[in-house]
Amino acid sequence: MRILITEDNGELAEFVQEALKRDGYLSDIARSASELRLAISQTKYNAIILDLGLPDTDGLLLLQSLRKQDIKVPVLILTARGNVQDRIKGLDFGADDYLTKPFSVDELIARIRAILRRPSTLTSKTIECGNVTVDLIAKTVRVNDFNVILGKTEFAVLECLIRNVGLTVSKSAIEQNMYQHAEEFTDNALQVAIHRVRKKLNAQGATISISSIRGIGYLLR
Repeated sequence: MRILITEDNGELAEFVQEALKRDGYLSDIARSASELRLAISQTKYNAIILDLGLPDTDGLLLLQSLRKQDIKVPVLILTARGNVQDRIKGLDFGADDYLTKPFSVDELIARIRAILRRPSTLTSKTIECGNVTVDLIAKTVRVNDFNVILGKTEFAVLECLIRNVGLTVSKSAIEQNMYQHAEEFTDNALQVAIHRVRKKLNAQGATISISSIRGIGYLLR
């Protein structure tokens, strides 16, 4: 079991990570919404611990966005926001559980065990953005009613970008996703793959676009 701890307080994040380790769980730490999106694009997590006070966005809006993208990883909100309306909103936005700070570490671990025991659907199977639908299981792409045929590395590029829609993704992060699917990898492989994905999507009238962010990476919107 692997859990993603999303918390910008480094000391608290490491404290939770150590507690999870003692109970037999592997875990990673994301300190912002953008780091969370990158992490889930590269690793399959069994649960997410989510703080709401993130530096780059409100955690509730992030959670709502994940659920709209059909990302169904169980989420436990861990936050200082403790009034009833906050709890109701968190659960309505898609949280599986809600725990307020300060908290008992034993209770946190017990709640994690509980949400992991619940039967649930698997994580995101499809992601829709504009008129583009990406099936992450079947590895297919559709624009409206048309199938778009992508090669393995081309699909890996699109998958990484669409999981992080609206965020700039570094070249190295995209290349890491490509490495898993490429038999050979040349210096300009990413540039070539981006060009081909753009061309194939544009040919079918896709309403999404991939922008180059100079010196950083790429942005899908």
